[in-house]
Formats: sequence, C-alpha cells, structure tokens
Amino acid sequence: MNFKEALNAEQYAAVTAPDGPALVVAAAGTGKTRTLIYRLAWLVTERGVEPWEVLLLTFTNKAASEMLSRAEELVQRRFNSGFSGTFHSFANRLLRQHADRVGFGKDFSILDADDAKKLMRNCADELGMDKKMFPKPDVLLSLFGVVSGRQGDLRAAVEERFEHAEVEVADILKVQALYTEKKRTTNTMDFDDLLIYAHALLSEHADVRAFYQDAFRHVLVDEYQDTNVLQAAMVRQLVSGHGNLMVVGDDFQSIYSWRGADFRNFLDFAGAYEGAATYKLQTNYRSTPQILETANAVIAGNPEQFQKELRAVRGAGQEPRLARMRDGSSQARFIIEEVRRLAREGVRASECCVLYRSHFHAMELQMELAREQVPYVVTSGVRFFEQAHIKDCCSVLRLIANPADGLAFSRLVELFPKVGAKTAQKIFAKLGGRANVLHGETLEQLGSLLPAAAQESWQAIKPIFVAYREEKLEEDPGEVIFRFNKAFYGAYMAETFENHRFRGEDVDGLIDFTVKFESVENFLAEVALLTNLDTDAAAKAEQTADEHILRLSTVHQAKGLEWKAVFVLFVNEEMFPSKKTVEEQGDSEERRLFYVAVTRAEDHLYLCAPMVRRQRDGGIQFLDPSRFIEEIPDEFLVEEKGFF
Repeated sequence: MNFKEALNAEQYAAVTAPDGPALVVAAAGTGKTRTLIYRLAWLVTERGVEPWEVLLLTFTNKAASEMLSRAEELVQRRFNSGFSGTFHSFANRLLRQHADRVGFGKDFSILDADDAKKLMRNCADELGMDKKMFPKPDVLLSLFGVVSGRQGDLRAAVEERFEHAEVEVADILKVQALYTEKKRTTNTMDFDDLLIYAHALLSEHADVRAFYQDAFRHVLVDEYQDTNVLQAAMVRQLVSGHGNLMVVGDDFQSIYSWRGADFRNFLDFAGAYEGAATYKLQTNYRSTPQILETANAVIAGNPEQFQKELRAVRGAGQEPRLARMRDGSSQARFIIEEVRRLAREGVRASECCVLYRSHFHAMELQMELAREQVPYVVTSGVRFFEQAHIKDCCSVLRLIANPADGLAFSRLVELFPKVGAKTAQKIFAKLGGRANVLHGETLEQLGSLLPAAAQESWQAIKPIFVAYREEKLEEDPGEVIFRFNKAFYGAYMAETFENHRFRGEDVDGLIDFTVKFESVENFLAEVALLTNLDTDAAAKAEQTADEHILRLSTVHQAKGLEWKAVFVLFVNEEMFPSKKTVEEQGDSEERRLFYVAVTRAEDHLYLCAPMVRRQRDGGIQFLDPSRFIEEIPDEFLVEEKGFF
C-alpha cells in the first residue's frame, strides 16, 4: 500500500506519526476521517500492530463502524469492533467484565431514557415532591449528566441552574441521592453511570487498568474537542502505561459546551501529555477559496485557539453574498427566489440548506414556505409552531378567543401540578364544556375545581384574564403571551425543559412576531391557516423527490454536513451572536458556531442581515450587521440590496 500517493503531505505526516501522544488539528473539510482510517491501516501494515490491539473511540457507533470497515478493506483484516465505538459502548463492555469491582452485578440492566425518567419521578414522589412545583425528571437527568461529565460540584450546579426558580436545592439533592441508591439496589445503571463507573473501574483498580493498557497498544479518539472532563480522564487511564494516543479534532468546531463538552481538553493536550506532537490539516477539499477566506477572517478573532488557516484545493468561485433586506419577511422571500434561481442553474433544492442560530429565526421563513407550498424539512426538530412551548403559549390565546376549545383548555391546565388529561376533562365538563375565562364567575369556579397543588400556578396566571378584559388586550396578543411567560411559563420552562434557555428565546421571538397582527383573532387565524398549510407542505415533501426538498437546520445540527449552497439567517448583532450567550459567556463559542455555519458551504454562501424587526411595543428595532460580518474584509463579500 502506497500511503504517500493516497494522502496529501499533511495527512501523511499525521498518519505516519511515531509512537507517543499526538494531536491532529483537523480543520473543516480537510480529510479528518480519511486520516484516521489510514492511521488504522498504517499501524497494522507498517508498525506490526495487531488489529485487535487498536481501540477507536468516537461519538457515534455508525462513525466507528464506517471507519473500521474502510480500514479493513485496506488491510484485509478485521479490527476490534467489539470494544471500539462510542465512549458509552466501550464503558458498557468494560463493566460487563468487571462491574462487581464497582459494586454492581455483571448482569446489570441499562435504563433507557423512559425508564430513567420513571425511576426519577418515583423518587420525587416518594419524597413528597409531587406536592409542589418541581423540575421534571428529564431536566434533572440532563443536569446530573452534565455535572458528572464535568466532574463538577453538584450543589453549585443545581443552585446556578435553578437560580430563578422556586425550587429548594436540598430537595433536588435528596432526590438525586435516592435515585442513586435505588439504581444500586436494583442493579441498574443509566446512560451516564456507564462512564462514571467505567472511569472508577480504571482509576481505582490498577490490575484492571494495566490489563486494558496492555490489550490496547494504541488508542485513537475522534472529535476530541467534544469530549468532557470525564471522557478525557478515561482516555488518560487507558494510555498512561504506554502513551500511544492520537486524538483528532478541531477546536474551531467546539460548539457543545452547553451539554458538557470542554474544548480545553483539546487546547491543553500538549500540557497534559508530555512530548506530544501536533499535526495540522489545513488543506480544504470542500469549499471555494472565497468561502474559506470568510471563515478564516471571522475565526481569527478568537483568543484561545490553535492558529491555523484553511487553504483551498478548489479554484476560485463565487464570492459570498451579504444580503441586506428590510425584515424577516423580505429575508424569507429572498431565500425562496434565490433557491428557485439556483435550481434553474442546476443546483437542486436538496443541495441547499438554510441555517440559523435559534429556532425562532426561521419562523417567518417557515410561514412563507408554507404559503408558497415549497416542500421543506426541518432537520433540527419539529416546525416552529408545532413545538410544545409555542403551542403552550398559544393555548392561552386560543382559550380566550374560544371558551369551547377543550383542547386549548386541557393543554393549559395540564401545565399545572397534579393535573393530568383525565382531571382536565372532568373540570371542563363541570364547566359545561365552556371555560369562559373572561367572566369572573367562571374564573372563581375554575379555581375551586383545580386540585390544591395547582392553586399557586392558577393564581399566577389568573390576573392575565382579568387584565385582558379590563385593559382591552384583544388588540395585543404579544402582551398576553408576555404576561403569561413572566407570571408562570418562564419558571415552568426552567423546571420542565433541559434546553429552557433556547426555548425562552423562541417565546421572545414569538412575542415580537405577534406585532404583525391587529388582534388575537387575526393572529390565531393566521397561525391556524399556516399550520394547516405547513401540514400540507410536509405531506407534499414526503411525496416529493428528495432533490426538490429544501433543508432547514440549526447550526448545531448541521455540524459535519455540507451543501452546495448555504443561507445563514439573521446574521445580526444580538441574534447571531446570541445576546444571551454573549452576556453569559462571551462570544468565543458563538464565533466558532458561525465558523461551522460558513464552512458547511461548498459553492454558494449567503449571509442574510435584515435591517429592522418589529417589537412587541409596536416600535421598530433597527438591526446592526453582526460583528462577524463587520470583521470580514469588504473584498471578500459582495453586498446585495433592494430585497424589500
């Protein structure tokens, strides 16, 4: 096998690296996967390493399987697919052999997500937490998982997470302790426990650690910038005997700190592993030089990073477009027309993708696509108005507008503690099938029918209905949602959704969006009409050839993918970068997120920067272009105007 002919000089240097710790800084589109595959092959064919002596750790089993399969084709031998794979699958294999060393039976069961939530809920109920507002099981499980991954202080994390919620920190810690106890007594582990106990096994039992260090003479880790503290510690235990570790990744694409990833594992690799060699892959095979120049210009502003600059293999192409238009509706129409124009030039809709920082940025685009009956799919989740938190907020308006709307009534009151579907239906029946919340008598009757645990929640939102009648809020649907969010739903989201901050941004976006409508009735009618059109568009998308379907996605979900044409929405200050994120963390991760968005594009890149947004109070907010746009030299962008 001629490795020199199969690889470029940068890839060849990394593939043929000598024993010892090695860091491969693989920028976007530079052949990271190919480098890993050929490293596997080189170890076997040139270094005499047996295939079963190599451990490959990745973030998806699919990625590991594909890389091992392609390496096997090169060397015509089988690799150790039993242990290689995700960190969790590797941890499970270890514990199946040695769980008794950490206090479990080897026949332990793994709780799936539903089972873990049920057990957590049972623990909360057993401790009497069902009698008060209390975080939902999936919120607690997510928090506990992030804290364990960071090996952080649980009490401090709970205090920070529920700083603005009426939750006792001591109560959460009691539930967590009981949950841990019950898992041990029932010989079960949840997903996070696999890493916790595998790490304990390796760090506390020298004989086990030595056995696996000897078994795996070489360890390779993909996407190392996405590892958390616990995963990095596991890797260190595995290689501390021989030091033969190669990690591959890109600090520029570290965008998952909110779920525990710590890019410092990547940046500090040389300090953690004495004598570590660093290899950089900077030759990009994906994008045009103009797109890469744009990416380089923006990421250069990050203070903590490995300095590198993408170089294009491809010849010159079209300069990225800066599209300046009036507002979100103009932005939507521009994208639809441009996608149609690209189709006439041979770029299919399926080869285009619209990326956005937050879900609510795509709200107007989704509405316009529905109106135009353009088939599209949202690869980052459900469509905007189908999201639970948006439907929750709209249920208040629906009930005000139509007291006979039993579905809206149930959706609203089921948000309260101890109110399930059957209880909601019984209460609605006792109200005579009409919950006229604008009548004082009905408000009092409804309050008397709700269970005691729901009273606090009801008293929080009751004034909204009184104000609607007395202050004539029928012309301001956004004000109703604003008060509902402030009085009740903001705290509810914090206790119910692990990604409550992102959902809060969606609700804020919905509130601003309502200013386009003169009344609650007009708003609800438009939403209902467009939701139905959306449903038709979704059905049309299922029946339409894939090449005609436009993709919409958050930037987070687009990592690792690529399209011929990419549109980035609302590249405006306070939107991309996110105002809340910048205030809390600075703009470093937002800058990396923008870099990921830009480097998804192969041929065409459109940065859309509307000039105004209507606000809830009826005023107009003038939008500045994002700081990221301001940092791109003028000669790199072609500005397009006039899309009103």
